[in-house]
Amino acid sequence: MPLLLLMPTPRARLPEPMYATLGRELPRGERWTFEPKYDGMRVLAQATSRGARLVTRNGKEKSAQFPEVDAALRELARTTGQTLVLDGEIVARVHTRTRGAPAVSEFQQLQSRMHLRDADEIIRLAIETPATLVVFDMLRDGRTDLITKPWTERRERLEALFHRAGLNDKALALGDSSPRGATMLTKARRAGWEGIIAKRTDAPYQAGVRSRDWLKVKLQFRAEFVVGGFTEPRQTRKSFGALLLGAYDAAGGFVYVGHTGGGFTNEGLREMRARLDRLERKKCPFVTPPRTNEKPHWVAPKVIVEVKFAEWTSSRLLRQPIFLGERDDKSPRDVTIEEVSAQRWGSGETKDDAA
Repeated sequence: MPLLLLMPTPRARLPEPMYATLGRELPRGERWTFEPKYDGMRVLAQATSRGARLVTRNGKEKSAQFPEVDAALRELARTTGQTLVLDGEIVARVHTRTRGAPAVSEFQQLQSRMHLRDADEIIRLAIETPATLVVFDMLRDGRTDLITKPWTERRERLEALFHRAGLNDKALALGDSSPRGATMLTKARRAGWEGIIAKRTDAPYQAGVRSRDWLKVKLQFRAEFVVGGFTEPRQTRKSFGALLLGAYDAAGGFVYVGHTGGGFTNEGLREMRARLDRLERKKCPFVTPPRTNEKPHWVAPKVIVEVKFAEWTSSRLLRQPIFLGERDDKSPRDVTIEEVSAQRWGSGETKDDAA
């Protein structure tokens, strides 16, 4: 399918996505299904005969950045003759090195495409680092609004859509789902997934709600944080020493959680420094200014980064955080500190087994 940068479909109001609550163990019972926690960018996708849209959780349009996904959605709407609203995750399309091993999508492979505006560069990266929209929910099927319907009905319609359309486009994929949570958890550990999502099969889609009908069980220490400053580089280091990271607490205060200088390329260091220079300010944005080894520069807390880390220390600081990429699909004020999920379970399949 040719990659074309087409004009987006006229704006129409889309609901806010439904969000998962952090879970600490696998829920039990027959009314649950389990899905991979994909390592990408969450979007709501609208496809009509007039065009397609990809909208992030904070309302930003990303169709132009992912023309292969946009084209596949347009073709899907043309084939079915229906207006569709789908929920899913844009992930980097990866190939496994080991035959038979599950593919693992890495956010770093995707994040270089998230902010592009140059049409030629977008087309080049769409060919070099193609993306796939993994669809895991369906909110509209033609004239039928599915938000109030249970997950089972939404899933049936979604599977029927993929079957009816005979989809073989690599830019669109149906997300996995299984009632066997322990089996999926074992698969997630072996494949190196960030975690899994548990969903109640009798629950409606709760737009804009962080619901306990969806639970995210995280297997890795990974999270988003907001940059509140950076330090001067030392010795041969270029651009800056480390990013000073924070998140918002329950009272709305911006709390320091640690610093990271690892995970950057030389180009990434230059780009981040240029981005932060435009946001520099004199006043420290953190509730309590952190002590730093090198001179700090404070910035307005607007840049969100994703990091992986070894654990939380007893002082509630990140241990060994590594930069993974910058994100713009979430509002800084929505970045809060999550409690520990299932990262400490060891290699067992359930919390009880590991005890």
